[in-house]
Amino acid sequence: MAAQTAATTRRESAGSLTLMIYTFTSVADADTFASGLGSNVVSYMAQTTGNPSTQASAGNSVSNSAGTFTFYPGEDSLGLILWVLATI
Repeated sequence: MAAQTAATTRRESAGSLTLMIYTFTSVADADTFASGLGSNVVSYMAQTTGNPSTQASAGNSVSNSAGTFTFYPGEDSLGLILWVLATI
């Protein structure tokens, strides 16, 4: 488990919400990212960008606790994009 820093961050207007797009070059199981968004997070999802070596290790999961996200990739060291809608 390690604290992650986004390689890139994009901020886009989504009407009354803001879409934050964080890109990570690699993540491992239970790595965390402190977004600083706190309880302003409305919704989020993660997209794996790497190619897992087996079908059994495909996919990912992410959880949020007060703006700190924890990653659970199917396989360590895959890139990941985190999409977050927030009221900021």
